[in-house]
Amino acid sequence: MGKNPVKDKNGFVLKAAVPLAVLFAAGIFFLMRIVSGISTHGAEFEGEDRNYHILVVGQADSSVFLNQIFEGAKSMSHDYSALVELKSPDSLAENISLQSLIDYGSFVNADGIIAYVSPSSLPFESVSRIDGTEIPVITIGHYLAENPQISFIGSNYSNLGRRIGIESEELFEPSGKAYIVISGISGSPNHSNLLDSLMDYYKARGISNFEVFDKSLKENKKSVEEVLLHGKTDCCAVVCLTEEDTIMALQLVAASPASGRIKILGYGENETVTMYLEKGILSKLVSFNLNKIGRTAMAELFEYRNKGYANSYITADLQVRRAEKK
Repeated sequence: MGKNPVKDKNGFVLKAAVPLAVLFAAGIFFLMRIVSGISTHGAEFEGEDRNYHILVVGQADSSVFLNQIFEGAKSMSHDYSALVELKSPDSLAENISLQSLIDYGSFVNADGIIAYVSPSSLPFESVSRIDGTEIPVITIGHYLAENPQISFIGSNYSNLGRRIGIESEELFEPSGKAYIVISGISGSPNHSNLLDSLMDYYKARGISNFEVFDKSLKENKKSVEEVLLHGKTDCCAVVCLTEEDTIMALQLVAASPASGRIKILGYGENETVTMYLEKGILSKLVSFNLNKIGRTAMAELFEYRNKGYANSYITADLQVRRAEKK
């Protein structure tokens, strides 16, 4: 007897449906893993209806940055009738990629994404809403040309170098010597621009009573230890040009007899650094105005939505905080 063509067709459909169902289930499982491993903030608005849904995303190593960016974006939520939601891994152990967090935007049909890109992040691919339109993404932090971003909000390292020069000059003493610490600049054009700009400022101001430590973090730590712990009492200030250098110098100064005598200018946005500022061990802290960055990102997203374009590059504003006088 010949084969029944109807049964063959049904059998083929059944065989094809099984792997598709498995793939679908695997996709749902993957998304649930992402959702279960990330924290959600700002998704509840006590019954208020919102017309747009904006996500702020980033990996766990940028939690301090993210929280302040999120607060800035959320402060604009009423202006744009937008629900603003923060998505980030609960801990470093989750190890969720930035791409997975971006993918979540498609899962919830977001209208826009504000993404903090850390130096360790890999390029991500664009994602779309249910209707097939691409979700606009604004990136903050580390610039990667490969990212499908409508706008990038980031650093102007030349301006940063000049600003650090202005703020550090106030800490110098005529009879003392300052030490400038910047680790690992050989592979970073941005940090090279920062240091060059700072040196240009000092030269223009006739400042020469300083020494630069510009080797690896380990080598610079040893040099700073020599200054602090071995009787070099001419040291009046330490100027740190990276967050890692700031934390390293603060820990060394706090544990040395020089604590309270040496003034430190730090750079970055970190809970540890902020603690030292509050204790008065850190004299000044130069950082970016993250709250304003969040507000700017919201404005750019809705500029793009309403007009179809946005500024491709925006320079982030700097802020300076000083230790409270006791």
